[in-house]
Amino acid sequence: MILTKVVIEPWIGEKILTSLNNKPGDYLLKIEKVHVLIFQSGIELENITLIPKQEYEGQTNLTGEIETVTFKGIHLIKAFFRNEIDIRGAVIFNSRLTGNIEFPKKAKLLKVSPVNIRIENLLFDKLFFDVKNTTTAQAYSVKDGVLKLHEINIEKQDTLSPDIFGQLDFEAMELKTVTPDSLYTISAVGINYSATSNILKAIRFVVQPNYTEYEFSSRNQFQKDRIEADIGGIIFHNFSIADYIKSGSLISSYIEIGEMELNVFRDKRKKFRHVERPTFQNMIYNYPGAMNIDSIGILNGNIVYSEHAEKAIEKGNVSFNKISARIYKITNDTIYEKEKAYLILNVNALLMGKSKISVLLKARIFDSQNTFSVNGTLSEMEASKLNPFLEKNAFITVTTGKINAINFSFSANNTKAIGNFKILYEGLNFAVVDKQTGDTTAIKEQLKSIIANIVVINSNPMPGKEIMPGVIEYDRDPERFLFNYCFKAILSGIKSSIGLS
Repeated sequence: MILTKVVIEPWIGEKILTSLNNKPGDYLLKIEKVHVLIFQSGIELENITLIPKQEYEGQTNLTGEIETVTFKGIHLIKAFFRNEIDIRGAVIFNSRLTGNIEFPKKAKLLKVSPVNIRIENLLFDKLFFDVKNTTTAQAYSVKDGVLKLHEINIEKQDTLSPDIFGQLDFEAMELKTVTPDSLYTISAVGINYSATSNILKAIRFVVQPNYTEYEFSSRNQFQKDRIEADIGGIIFHNFSIADYIKSGSLISSYIEIGEMELNVFRDKRKKFRHVERPTFQNMIYNYPGAMNIDSIGILNGNIVYSEHAEKAIEKGNVSFNKISARIYKITNDTIYEKEKAYLILNVNALLMGKSKISVLLKARIFDSQNTFSVNGTLSEMEASKLNPFLEKNAFITVTTGKINAINFSFSANNTKAIGNFKILYEGLNFAVVDKQTGDTTAIKEQLKSIIANIVVINSNPMPGKEIMPGVIEYDRDPERFLFNYCFKAILSGIKSSIGLS
């Protein structure tokens, strides 16, 4: 015991420090105490600190602190005679890594060890991580993290990669990152993952813009959606984080979202960026890893889309409330190039919090023309409930009128949407709004309103007449995404139903 305390422990500590600090690098390692665990065939290191050798251009470099590192079950024969490290378990307790550093543009392949290393279980208990990039706004942080890696195998001269471990367990109070452009802070709260159950849970996932709506748009040259999201009660079933880290595989039997709040804003006074956008099918097929999600369920959600039109004085908005949705069969498995299968989206919601809307989208997987069909219905509502969007974006305000029902169906592909539209309404009248003042009483606007109400059919069906059907016909704009495509297709049906060209 005396020999261990007086000779062996100081000698081991010196050997560790010499082997690490004699190598070229920007940091020094210090160890306060070393304990040899005789009966457990192990070593415990206390109060380890990582400090920068010097300051760089006034920037604070990384500093690291670890309360204890414990290795148990060290295979002594392999260590002394085979030059291999074989450890039953290792625990790194209460570790902190903080500071600023320039993130490399390309990941460096770091050689881990000059000898073979095998660790049955490696546990990081109470992990705190807070690192910022010195060249951009990018930052990462972990609070109260617990990470357990299983079956770590590092070959001699092997590089650091996800392939060195088998499975993992992980939990953290909070994970947070700031995007390099400083536009967003993205955080996950209450993360928990178990490799045994293959279930990932998160209490909340938040996408928080760091600027107000108009500050956000002013920082972008082109139109860009500002997305604010708060998603709660997230559960991934039969999902392997290890496979996702190693190969990008996104495979799950069922993903559940309990609550969702989504606010999207677009300033259309900015220039539009003319680039072609892939279809939603091609986005799935081009995912770099394997993707196979049997279904996604959204139990309850609200979406508000706001838009500031080019000549409007204020933004307008449309909302979908009490959303419940289910998405089936999201996959890029090439087996479906031969076998027939469909991606299906089924959504129910309240438009503007008042009228029930139901939409069913169905798309054949690996169809050469990316064909999909959409069927939808809307129950009765007062037409004036649409004014918060119409006044600021279509520059009209509904004065009277009731929508009794809407039914539509269309088929769309890479080039065109074609289908049928039926709207039943009565007593529809509206006034044209001045784009600059928002006024409807000026002589010019009153004249336009009179003409518009003459052109637009007041009711459908008109008294004593049959229902006037609408026709959906719209050529796809390759610079727009799915939602714009569907909206413009439906809008073509509305126009033809009420008598507009």
